[in-house]
Amino acid sequence: MSAPTHSRAAAATGAGTAATAVVLGEVRTCLLQNRDPLATPATVALMRLTPGAPVSHVERPVRRVVSADQICGIDCGLRLARRGRSRAVGTVLSHAITTSGRVLQGSAQVTLTAVGAAERQAWRHYLRRPGTAEIMGWPHPADVADGFLDAAVPARGLDLDLASISDRVIEAVQADPMLDHSTPLRARTSVVRWAAILDPGHDDAAVMHLTKSVAPGLHFLRFQGRPADLAMLDRFCEEFARHEWLLNTMQEAVLDRAERDLARDLLREHLDKLGFALNQLVPLWMPPTHLSPQMKTFWTALEDQTRYSRIFERHTTRVRDLRDQFGLRSRRN
Repeated sequence: MSAPTHSRAAAATGAGTAATAVVLGEVRTCLLQNRDPLATPATVALMRLTPGAPVSHVERPVRRVVSADQICGIDCGLRLARRGRSRAVGTVLSHAITTSGRVLQGSAQVTLTAVGAAERQAWRHYLRRPGTAEIMGWPHPADVADGFLDAAVPARGLDLDLASISDRVIEAVQADPMLDHSTPLRARTSVVRWAAILDPGHDDAAVMHLTKSVAPGLHFLRFQGRPADLAMLDRFCEEFARHEWLLNTMQEAVLDRAERDLARDLLREHLDKLGFALNQLVPLWMPPTHLSPQMKTFWTALEDQTRYSRIFERHTTRVRDLRDQFGLRSRRN
């Protein structure tokens, strides 16, 4: 099923007006499985996951095409950080995003709200609020957020699994026969898992905390703010996920392999990969400081902590140097 793309923010804002809500989300980022980047018409067609559903896109500063939200019903366990377990019943929203016809993301999100009754309702009750799930009982919001973000605690088979839901959206796109299922580069899928505690009484600006997991390609973001902040937080997580993937890909899939191939004189193959990185990945580095003052504040704080843009600039310079070295050796041979 699909829902209008604005339903995420609408559902959470409505849910959060009476009490504190906890929003859990996950964004997975990978290369679109196609040899060449897709043009806008083809990308829009690819993002039409549900026939007739709206697809949104912008061309600048980078081309971004977003599918309509998909609705997935859940009735699952909920892992808590300090006080056992709970149960959540409702629906999760997910959508796919492509950037410049080259990078693909699957984004899933659910807003958790309290209910007085402990009995499960009929599905029509939950379908009235897409993207919202009800918790049986109401544990402390911090326990819900921390339980979701705690990678040290293994998830059980019946726990909330946003990874599978976001993966399902990615798989639906990658399976499209429009794609040739070939990529110029082998790159890891990166994961950003996030949680937001949204309190109607929160008077200050939204705050953010970033944690990097010991697992490669996995990062956690934790927010506190108001229900009205949700759309901004959701978009920031998707933007951060894309930039984190770009940084990892430049390091692992481009630079590390190029250094090894240079030592082994594997020239032609990696010269093409270096050109791909410079021509198709580097232009996608566009921090979301233009989207809103709050996103600019978040990104500035992120840069102070990580120096991401400076590292990416160094990676880009090194890629250019390696391209020149590979090219020189190739001409000599």
